[in-house]
Amino acid sequence: MSTIVVGLYKEPRAAKKAFHALVAAGCREKDIDTFDGAGNADKATQQLLGHGFTKDVAQRYGAAVKEGHTLVAADIADQDADAAEAILDENGAVGLPEAASQPGKAARGATVGEETVPVVEEDVDIGKRRVGTGGMRVTTEVTETPVRETVRLREETVDVERRRADRVLGERETDAAFEEKTVEMTATSETPEVTKEARVVEEVVLSKKAVEHEKTVEATARRTDVKVEPTGNRSGTKR
Repeated sequence: MSTIVVGLYKEPRAAKKAFHALVAAGCREKDIDTFDGAGNADKATQQLLGHGFTKDVAQRYGAAVKEGHTLVAADIADQDADAAEAILDENGAVGLPEAASQPGKAARGATVGEETVPVVEEDVDIGKRRVGTGGMRVTTEVTETPVRETVRLREETVDVERRRADRVLGERETDAAFEEKTVEMTATSETPEVTKEARVVEEVVLSKKAVEHEKTVEATARRTDVKVEPTGNRSGTKR
C-alpha cells in the first residue's frame, strides 16, 4: 500500500532540493509531482482530492500554489511515509496555515486544522534462518621418520701391470703386434639410490547428517487502539 506525502515551499529552489532529496532516498522520479504557478493550482487540488484529501484541505493547498508557493507531492510506500515526510520537513516545508491564510471567517463546520492519530498493527512472520552450531576440523601435518639400512656396494678399479715375457710370436701375432691400437678398460662402482612411493594407508572422511524436528515459537503482535473522549467544558453539558 502507498500514501501521498506533501510538502509546501515558499521558494522553488527549496522545492527542487526536496525533490532531489526524495530521489536520493530511493523514491522514483515518476512518483513525485511538483506544482507551481497559478496554472497548476487546479491540477494540484484535483490530484489531492483523488488521493483522499478533504475538499477544504485540497483547495487550500491549491490556493497556496496559486499564491506562488510550490507543492511537492510524492506517492510513497506506507512504511516509508514517515521518512519521506521528514525529508520534506528537513528541506524547508512550511505548514499549510502559514502558507495560505483564508480570507474572512471559516464556514460553520469547515475543517481549519487536522491531526492524524494512526492505528498501528504489527504483522508477525515467523520464519527460520540457518546458523552454525559447531563441527569438526581435520588438519593434515607431515612428520618425518629417519630410515636407515645398510647396503653392500661394489666398486671396481683398473690396475696396470707389466709382466716379463720371452716367447716367439706366430706369423699372425707378428702382423698384429706392429699395428697401432688403443685398449681401454673402464671401472664401475655402485652408489646408493633412494626411491620413494606414496601409498594411501588410511582415509578420514568428513560427512554430516541432517534431522528435522518441530519447535513451537511464540511471539506477540502489537496493536495500538485510539480512545476518543471530549476535553474541557462544552456548552450545554451538565457537570
